[in-house]
Amino acid sequence: MSKLIFILETFHPNLRSTFFKNKNYCSYLAYSEYAIKNENANHGLFGRVSQFTNIKDMESVDKITKHITELLKNKVPIYRGLISLNEYDASRLGYLKQEKWQELLENKLPSIARKLNIKYEDIQYIGAVHLEEGHPHFQFMLWSKSREKSNYYINYKLKNELRLEFTNAVFREDLLPIYQEKDKSKKEIISENEILNKLKLISKDKMFLDTITRFEKNFYQNKIMKQTLKNEDVRKIVSSLLELKDELKETKGSIKYEYLKKYPDIIEKIDNISKEIISLSYECQKQIDNYIKAKQKIVEFQYSNKMKIEKEKNKVKEKAEKEIIKLIGNKILDFERILLNNENNKNEYFYINKTRDHINYIFNFLCSLSNREESNYRILEIKYKKQLSKQAKKEIAKEKSNKSSFNWESER
Repeated sequence: MSKLIFILETFHPNLRSTFFKNKNYCSYLAYSEYAIKNENANHGLFGRVSQFTNIKDMESVDKITKHITELLKNKVPIYRGLISLNEYDASRLGYLKQEKWQELLENKLPSIARKLNIKYEDIQYIGAVHLEEGHPHFQFMLWSKSREKSNYYINYKLKNELRLEFTNAVFREDLLPIYQEKDKSKKEIISENEILNKLKLISKDKMFLDTITRFEKNFYQNKIMKQTLKNEDVRKIVSSLLELKDELKETKGSIKYEYLKKYPDIIEKIDNISKEIISLSYECQKQIDNYIKAKQKIVEFQYSNKMKIEKEKNKVKEKAEKEIIKLIGNKILDFERILLNNENNKNEYFYINKTRDHINYIFNFLCSLSNREESNYRILEIKYKKQLSKQAKKEIAKEKSNKSSFNWESER
């Protein structure tokens, strides 16, 4: 099991530097390019603050920033926390979604409150999930409505206890088979380091290992895009998608690429949206390029004539590009069906955030395609090398058949 990173810190409320460290932190959390944006807003902030009942739907976080500024002026200790996983575990355990992180923290708030000497009903927090490549993480700010007994100092033991609690909570799905199957030997499992003992036992659980193996095979279908598309670029795609939505209302039959070929104008619009998405995303372009190159490399095993190989590679590229446009087109139509089933009274950010999510879905799909084709190429490469190896041995045998050395195969 991989390590969970947990940080909880605070700065002396009387220091002047503390004010400036925390003043703009709220805006950073909310508007970071990596933040998962709320469905109907242009920010990713959520939390539990008495003065603001629905943070997720607020148009701006300026009021919350002002509120935190007042807390800082009044020397209220504010705790800053971070929980981070590697990309593999985040994807495997569902922590690529905002709700999962929110549930994790809120389930641990009673324990945090006890350890920080804060009444549970007084505890307030704001936070945001940042999907940075390699280490998706959740950052939050936490404080008490009441200043009674609150303390800016956090000792190592307290941090370590919380880190173990969060680790146990995040990886509970991994530990579940042990909880179920090892009840009879519970006394033997419990020791000074209970969690470590349980983690050792995971490696012996066949069902768990099978699940992990299956997941590893498909892991690269769930990658996080490094590049974050700008809102103005996504708006252009949203506009095209909404126009297409209105035109699809007038069609008859199934909303699938092949069936819609009887509407050439609509197919042209779908293709243009596909090309627009590709042109805006370098990472999508890269996956398409990898897919085409893998297909072209396979051609090298089919022909020996160099001119024929180059000619076939060009054909493969042309065919693959058309195929990709059609495949992305079907993914766009999947999204169009969602839009058609949604009511029209959604705000701009709803469409921007949903479109951004679907572009990431298309990217994952392209990752899957390119990885599959790379796998096909590697299988053929191994077979080809084995055939070459056998032929090479035959050639060596002919060449050295007249030699007297017994171990001629090992000679260079």
